[in-house]
Amino acid sequence: MAKNSSKASFLPLLIAVVALVLSITLSMMTRSSAHAFIPHLIGYVLTPLVVALCMGWDAIDQRKKTKEDPWFEKSSKFSLILRILTGLSFVAAYPHIVGIATDIAEKLAA
Repeated sequence: MAKNSSKASFLPLLIAVVALVLSITLSMMTRSSAHAFIPHLIGYVLTPLVVALCMGWDAIDQRKKTKEDPWFEKSSKFSLILRILTGLSFVAAYPHIVGIATDIAEKLAA
């Protein structure tokens, strides 16, 4: 009888990388723009929120599949990469946080 082994999903890692790249791209595009509240808000949602959610998704998915499937192959590499990406996403979120705070402060000061 053949074993049906399954592996950890690559999808959380892919989504986290795409979110991080999009956030950095938005940061570069709005670098010289004043009042780019919506792009900064989108960038902030992408990093760190989406990346951190992907890390949680991976952890929960691997834990659940380990219990359900005795032949499931965990991927500690995916988990490590997602933890590193989550840390980097906080750095990538900084320009978005500053942009959002600046826009709000200007509106409140006016």
